[in-house]
Amino acid sequence: MEAARMGFRAKTLPHLGNGTRLPLKTKLSLFPMHLLQNHTTLSRRSTKLNLCVKGCSKTSGVESSRPLPHSAPDLWGDHILSVPTENSEFDTLETEIESIKPKVRNMLMSSHKTDKERICLIHLLICLGTFHYFEKEIEEILEQAFRKLDMLFTDEDDLETTAIMFEVFRLYGHKISCDVFDRFKGVDAKFKEHLVSDVRGMLQLYEAAHLATPFETILDEALSFTRYHLESLAGQQATAPHISRHILNALYKPRFLKMEIIAAREYIHFYQKEGHDETLLKFAKLNFNFCQLHYVRELKTLTKWWKDIDLPYKLPYIRDRLLETFIGVMAVYLEPHYSLGRIIATKVSQVIVVMDDTCDAYGTFSEVRSLIDSLERWDPGAIDKLPSCLRIVIQSIVETMEDIEREMKPRGRSSSVQDTVEEIKIMGRAYAEISKWARAGHVPTFDDYIELGLDSSGIRCFAMYSFISMEDCEENQTNAWFKSKPKMLRALSVIFRLTNDIAGFEEEMRRGEVVNGVNCYVKQHNVTKELAVREIKKMIRDNYKIMMEEFLTIKSVPRPILVRCFNIVRLVNLYYEEGDNFTNPNGKLKDLITSLFFHPLPL
Repeated sequence: MEAARMGFRAKTLPHLGNGTRLPLKTKLSLFPMHLLQNHTTLSRRSTKLNLCVKGCSKTSGVESSRPLPHSAPDLWGDHILSVPTENSEFDTLETEIESIKPKVRNMLMSSHKTDKERICLIHLLICLGTFHYFEKEIEEILEQAFRKLDMLFTDEDDLETTAIMFEVFRLYGHKISCDVFDRFKGVDAKFKEHLVSDVRGMLQLYEAAHLATPFETILDEALSFTRYHLESLAGQQATAPHISRHILNALYKPRFLKMEIIAAREYIHFYQKEGHDETLLKFAKLNFNFCQLHYVRELKTLTKWWKDIDLPYKLPYIRDRLLETFIGVMAVYLEPHYSLGRIIATKVSQVIVVMDDTCDAYGTFSEVRSLIDSLERWDPGAIDKLPSCLRIVIQSIVETMEDIEREMKPRGRSSSVQDTVEEIKIMGRAYAEISKWARAGHVPTFDDYIELGLDSSGIRCFAMYSFISMEDCEENQTNAWFKSKPKMLRALSVIFRLTNDIAGFEEEMRRGEVVNGVNCYVKQHNVTKELAVREIKKMIRDNYKIMMEEFLTIKSVPRPILVRCFNIVRLVNLYYEEGDNFTNPNGKLKDLITSLFFHPLPL
């Protein structure tokens, strides 16, 4: 696609390291490899070895028996490098945002507004993706309002307002009771039928019902009630086209499970067709374009790093998925000031994908065992006896973590880096055990599989390295909570593991990879695949509720840390909503990448 057709002008790109400024609290350097002082990598010492996977085995029988995956090639190449990110445009957006922020803050803090009006405005800022500019003000407003909860809901009979307040309080960690919805039930204990005519109220109740904790049956009932009627309302001629589209977007995926930047883009289009506030609409558009420039600049740096280490050429069996990895990381951090977090998490994720593909879809069990043994030792100087492809895998992991540690040590954040290394080792041990089962054609019971599968999912590891750059949160406090093995992280791992297994089941079975949660459930319970999937989806829903319960009750770590855990759920839904979109990133994921990186919003 030509740059002109994407709304960008063809211009010469300045290098990120040569004067391009990012307004970051962290004073991010982005540590491009060739700019690190005293940095010598194994790949450079070996003069960028032109190695290929054939170095792993000289036995043709082994080569022909490898369970190589059939994944799509990289869709993007170096296209991101041609997208202009001029300083002048960046500065203009930043200046305009800073000029509007006081106006929006005044709206939020106005003494002329009631608590309900402020909470509804907070909800609008969440929907528009601009909430992160006013976190302190929002927390202050909600803290004060929560003390007057009974007064807020006294005689409140508007469904939309009730559902909005419920959603906002829960999203900010206030354990508001679901009993606030009892007033919308009739004497038959069912939701009143007249609510169906309140389209906005029904839609907001549907969104709020996804924030359920275990045993909140009224929210399960609300979800069934609203989903049934919204499907009908979306198709009625009396429903305005933009509202029908908004309903269909919500039914496809509720806001709570969408990446925040995707949800914001959708809502901006909807809000523009509503009776909107021009200041808020312009602020939202400016913010989206500002975030987009951040993301593209970060991707440019990552693309140069990825080209420099050249793993897709050295290991052609791996999934080459830089942009797809990065968009998943964006699900965890919407906020512009978390640029360092996005860079770090993408780099670690990329090299872990390399390890995953080597263990899951390329290496023999002997090779996987050698790889993981070397990983346990974490000694780049002791890998010379490994086959060449395994040396490349170990090099990429060790050197990436060493680069990150060099960056974070002066910031006092090296403990999180070391904890990430330990999580990588745990994940590696799980890979080795699953490889042993898989190569032997052994299908364990579901109960045995799930415990090992939680480690192999890598979600605890992903969460750990997502925390590395969060300098606004105390590292020791966060790491202590992480090491306590909280229920929230276990529930998150269950959601990822089982969602991934459902999405990848057909492809894995096709290539003979029998160690999959669906297959293990079928074997243990002697049921059909369809019944197994239905039961596993129920487990996934139950673990969403456990996560929400933990989110509302945990007070030992800051809310931003818990928010990252919920945002990882959004990553899961991005990758695995209709099959394995990461391995085969066509369709919706391709369209999302195009809209988020290549199409700014018209102002």
